Amino acid sequence: MTQLDFDLTNLQALFREIGLYSPGDKLYKSQTRKHEQILAYIAQIRSAFSKLSTKRPIVLLDCGCGKSYLSFILYQYCQEILGRKLKIIGLDNNAELINKCRESAKALGFEHMQFYSSDIKAFKTDEEIDIVYSLHACDTATDQAIAKGVNLGARYIFSASCCQHTNRKKMAHHCLTSISRYQPYKERLADMIGDSMRALLLEHLGYGISIFEFVAAEQTPKNIMLRAIKGAVKKQTREKAMTEYKKLVKEFNFAPALENMLNA
Repeated sequence: MTQLDFDLTNLQALFREIGLYSPGDKLYKSQTRKHEQILAYIAQIRSAFSKLSTKRPIVLLDCGCGKSYLSFILYQYCQEILGRKLKIIGLDNNAELINKCRESAKALGFEHMQFYSSDIKAFKTDEEIDIVYSLHACDTATDQAIAKGVNLGARYIFSASCCQHTNRKKMAHHCLTSISRYQPYKERLADMIGDSMRALLLEHLGYGISIFEFVAAEQTPKNIMLRAIKGAVKKQTREKAMTEYKKLVKEFNFAPALENMLNA
């Protein structure tokens, strides 16, 4: 996993403003793991920058941004270390959190951050979006984020999913019921099958796919990232992806919400 070459002392004012630091400028113990997840996630996003033009600002869309820890730190990292111009748009349907994010962006002088209280599916923009990302968007919100990335023509989509309640409830009468009868294994199986289905759908659409651990498991059990890169994928590969996808749907008796969202 790539590490960030970032002096964290530069982040004190930012951490205080967004609530990661205590009044004594110490990282809250409860936020330590979140902090490690964020830095590891940013390292993955950074890896995409070298493939994007320097002639205009990079435009990123954070789906289900919540308190926007990830986006605030990414913004400052890009400004101070990378020297890349960027614009970040944050979406969340919690109006109270969005107002707080707007206040923090104003207090920090982050002029090129915009926040909207909006459902991911309903959001529209005329911006040319380069990167769409989501960190632990709950259940089908992850599908919404991925679909939004496809519909906006984003070159990169990064997603680390959280719970997959909907997929887990639908999954039944398959060949691995002797394993999924145990609740912890059912959750893990639903995660694996759900993310694999999402990956195959994207591959069918021409995205190059990687699935990997973006951070150590002790930081979060939800440490799997799906990275999709828009580009040339051979017709044979795309056809094979759809064939494999249909096999999974038939075997496990469910399809991820992403399928209907892409069809819509």
